Amino acid sequence: MKLTFNSRWIAQRPYLIAITTSIILLFWMASGPSANEQKATLKANTPSHNVEEVTAQVKVETRYASNIHQVIELYGRTEPDRSVTLKSEIDGKIVEILAKRGSKVNKGQVIAKIALNDLPVKLSSSNALLQQREVEYQGALALNKNGYQGKVQLAQSFAALESVKADIERLELNIANAVIKAPFTGILNSRYVEVGDYVKSGDNIAMIADLDPLIVRAHVTEQQISQLSVGQLAQVSLLNGDKAPGKLRYIASVGNDATNTFKIEVEIENKNMQLLAGLSGELTIDLDEMSAIKISPALLALDEKGNIGVKSVKDSVVQFTPIEIIKSESDGIWLTGLGAQADIIVLGQGFVREGDTVDAVFDNTTEATNQSANKQVNSTTATQG
Repeated sequence: MKLTFNSRWIAQRPYLIAITTSIILLFWMASGPSANEQKATLKANTPSHNVEEVTAQVKVETRYASNIHQVIELYGRTEPDRSVTLKSEIDGKIVEILAKRGSKVNKGQVIAKIALNDLPVKLSSSNALLQQREVEYQGALALNKNGYQGKVQLAQSFAALESVKADIERLELNIANAVIKAPFTGILNSRYVEVGDYVKSGDNIAMIADLDPLIVRAHVTEQQISQLSVGQLAQVSLLNGDKAPGKLRYIASVGNDATNTFKIEVEIENKNMQLLAGLSGELTIDLDEMSAIKISPALLALDEKGNIGVKSVKDSVVQFTPIEIIKSESDGIWLTGLGAQADIIVLGQGFVREGDTVDAVFDNTTEATNQSANKQVNSTTATQG
């Protein structure tokens, strides 16, 4: 039997058309050139050109090292050299005030007086009784010597005499304690009584602070404590703008358990007592002298490992040198690790990496200025030394 295909039969079966079209496309793609052949053909048909490598251009300045002192910078607080709270040693009423709050008082100056009440009368009576006891003791001593009185009566007479003497000393001490005096020269910072107040033994009268010398207290770490010694020079810069030189006078031998820090004290001269206690400030202590280069913090960079350093140029090749910051100032930082001099990249360092070949453009004006500044710093250091 012969099969006949007409257009109607094909139209009723569209999937046959899709299958046939796919088979034809597959055979056509398989018969074309391979990808490698296409690339070779494209390369052969592409005209060759000479590609010129571009060398980065950076601005470089030559920086020279200077001799400076390594420093430790701390935050401290001023304190009195010593302070004391005067207390009443007797009971009585305040009858006189002789010093104003905030005034300077000298050693031995009277601050206040307490009423004596009957103390003078008791002292007069005890003095009279003392004369009687002395006569009695002398009589007992003579009788005992002649054998008319025993040792017991002599001892009783001597005890009565000594008791009166003790009463007199106690009364004289109470009379002296009625006058409150400054134990040392300082500032009468606080006064807790006024005329008419009644005080008992142990009540506060006044607080005196000695501000010459003035002490700056700070705390140093375990790493810093080994670099310090008593007598080292320091510079104090208070937040109110005052500055003063000082000297390290005390280093704690036992650290703070909570912070693992050690207390230190720097004393500064304060003859006129213009510097106040309780002010915060920065404390700078000079350490050993060393050679360092000063740059702007903007020139610092990080390598791929996160080390901080500076990018410089040597023989047109970029170098990265790790550094250590030893001192910071308002116009720059001092660092070590670069040697006596270095050609530091000051413009374009963000676009080059270690090992890159660059076209270094030197700033001769800045180089001359740095040389002049270096000579001036060295001259100043030599003069101070």
